[in-house]
Amino acid sequence: MALVGGKRLPSARRGHRSRGRFVPYGPRARAFGGMFAIHFVLGALVAFGAATAPSAAWAYLALALFGSLSFGLLRTAPATFLLFVPLIALRLTEFISGAAIEGGAYMVETEITGHATGAFARLLLIYLLFFLTATIVVEASWPRLKMLIRDAPHRWQPHGRVIWIGLLIVMSAATAYLMPLGVNNGFPLLDHLDRFAYLRTVDSPIYSAWMTNRPVLVPFIGVLCCVPRYRLHGASVLVWLLALSVLFGEKFTSLVMIVSIFSIPVGLAHIANDRAIPIRAIGAIAVAIVVVTLPAVLIAYGALTDLDAAVRKYGQRAALQGQLWYVADDRYLTNMRFDDRAIGADVASWMTPGAQKAEDAGTRFGLYYVMQRFTPSRLLGRAMDGGNGFVFSLYPYLLMTMGIVGLLAVSSLLAAFHALVMRMVAQSIAEGNWIASILFGRAMGSLYGGYTTGFLWNFFGIKNLATIAVALFLIWDGRRRGSRVRRMMQALGSRS
Repeated sequence: MALVGGKRLPSARRGHRSRGRFVPYGPRARAFGGMFAIHFVLGALVAFGAATAPSAAWAYLALALFGSLSFGLLRTAPATFLLFVPLIALRLTEFISGAAIEGGAYMVETEITGHATGAFARLLLIYLLFFLTATIVVEASWPRLKMLIRDAPHRWQPHGRVIWIGLLIVMSAATAYLMPLGVNNGFPLLDHLDRFAYLRTVDSPIYSAWMTNRPVLVPFIGVLCCVPRYRLHGASVLVWLLALSVLFGEKFTSLVMIVSIFSIPVGLAHIANDRAIPIRAIGAIAVAIVVVTLPAVLIAYGALTDLDAAVRKYGQRAALQGQLWYVADDRYLTNMRFDDRAIGADVASWMTPGAQKAEDAGTRFGLYYVMQRFTPSRLLGRAMDGGNGFVFSLYPYLLMTMGIVGLLAVSSLLAAFHALVMRMVAQSIAEGNWIASILFGRAMGSLYGGYTTGFLWNFFGIKNLATIAVALFLIWDGRRRGSRVRRMMQALGSRS
C-alpha cells in the first residue's frame, strides 16, 4: 500500500485494466523484448557489413535503425520512451551527425575529413544495450508508478495557482535580469555571438546558473498544462522560455531538450489512462521544433547577411555532435583497456566537491582528456580557458580508458541509474512533492551534463548523490502519517 496525499492506494498488481479487461504485463514484456531482439539482429548485421564492406550507407542504416528503435519504444514501452525522450533526441542528433561524418563531412575542430569506418554502426549496438537495460528497469516499476500518475492531475489541481505564480516570478525575474544584459552586451541571436564566448564575456554567475538550471523548471510547466484551468498559462510559459532561450543563443539541441522534458509529465498522464501516444502529435512536435529552431540557428550564424556562410557553418556544427566518438573509435577501439591513472583521478574527484570543475580536472580525465588526443593545442587551450569543449564526450572517454568491455559494463550501470532517477522524478511529480521534484530535476540535469562532458562526477559525485539522498528522504517523509512535507503541500493547495 502507498500513502499519497493522505490516501492509501492499493498495491500494483502484475497487470492493468484496459477497457474493462485485465491485461497481464507478460505480453507487454514480450513485445518490447521482441522489438529489441529484432533491432539487435539488424544492428549486428549492419555492424558486420560496415566492417567487411565499408560504406557511408551503413551509417545511414544505423541512423534509420535508431529511429526505428525510438518508434519501437514508443509503441511497446511508452513509459520508457517518455522518461528517456530527451536522451533519445540527443542520440538521434548524434547519429545524424555520424551519417554526415562517414559521408565525408569535414570536422573543423579536429581538422579531419570523415570517411566510412563503421563507427556509428558499432555505437548503435552500444546504445541498444543501454536502452534495453533502461527499459527493463522502467517497465518493472511502471505498474506501481502508473497508479500514482493516473490520478495525478486531480492531485495537481489545488497546486495549479502556486505553480503558476512560482513560474511567473522566476520567469519575470530572469527576463528582468537578462534583457539589460542583452542590451549592454548584445543578444547572441541578433548579434551572431557564440554563446560560450558570450558566457565568458558577461562573466555572470547568475546568467550561468540560469542557463544551466532552466530544465528544472520545465516539468512544472508540463504539470501546469495537465491542469485544464491552467493549460493556457503553461503553454504561454513554455513559449516564453523557448523565446528567451533562442534570444540568448541556445541552439537546436538545447531547445529539443526543453520540449522533451516538458513532454514527460504530459505524456505520462496520457498513457497512465491507457491512451496511446498519437504518432501525428509526435510528428507535429518534431516539425514545429525544426520550423522554429532551424531559422533561429541560421540567423545566429549570420544568415541575414550571408546565408551561404551560415549554411556552411551549420553543416560544420552538425558534424560536432559525433566527431569525438568517430575519432576515438578510429584510434582506440579495443576489447580491453585500463588507464588506471585517468580512472583513479576520476574516482578521487567524486567525493571532493571542490575538485569537480573541468579546469581542475584538466587533461587528467574527462572532457579535456579526450580532446587532448585529437584537438590542436591552440583550440584546446582556448576551450580550457573558457571552461567549455566538445559535446558527447562520455562514451569516447569510456572507450579510451576502459575499452569496449568496460564501456559496455559502465554504460549498462549508467542506464539503470538514469532509469531509477527518472522513475523518482516521475514519482515525486505525481505525488505533488514539489521540493523533491526540484531536487530530482537538478539530479536529472547533472546526468545530462555527464553525457555531454564525460565527467563521471555528474553521476556518482557527492553533490549529485547528496541531492538524490535528500530528495529520497522527502519522498519517504511525504508518505508518513503526520508528514511535514505533506502538510506543507496541502497548505499550499488550500491557499490556492
